[in-house]
Amino acid sequence: MGGVGLMRGWHKKWLILGAVIVVVAAGSLFLMTVGTRTNSSVSSTGASPAATENPDHELKALAVELEKKPGHTPILMRMADLERGKGKLDDAIQHMRQAVQSEPGNKEARLELGRLLYEKGDIGGAITETEKILASDPGQVDALYNLGAIYANLGNNERAKSYWLKAAKAGGDADSGRKAREGLTKLGGS
Repeated sequence: MGGVGLMRGWHKKWLILGAVIVVVAAGSLFLMTVGTRTNSSVSSTGASPAATENPDHELKALAVELEKKPGHTPILMRMADLERGKGKLDDAIQHMRQAVQSEPGNKEARLELGRLLYEKGDIGGAITETEKILASDPGQVDALYNLGAIYANLGNNERAKSYWLKAAKAGGDADSGRKAREGLTKLGGS
């Protein structure tokens, strides 16, 4: 009888240990599932999918984030993009001006500000902002291409060719370098 009692004691311990393992595994699986759902329901901006599907909701969420991080360039650039998508160029320009003020050396923000100003019809402002990039980086291919495009659209083909030649040389295989070469071909320059 002593042997049977001893086996039952071990049997109980194994059953209890097995039950603990099952509970821990089930809990881990649950936490992994919840964690995956939570992570997939948040976009790179921290907004929920509903916010990214609705620009107004995303703008509100971004405004809250901007209060926490005043002058945060990626937030301001996203807000400008959303406002542009809604056709609110003045608001988009305001956000981009804040981004450039916060990070004067950010070439992408300044390029985008130049694009927005051009889109709004402020040609002088677009040229000024884009030239500021070239003041610190004379070979910046996107700025060279954009200025060439502005001058081509104004009918100043000689100035357009000048910028596009520089963009083609600086650009290599970059998209703006390729587009500059295409623009030169259309203008009859090489």
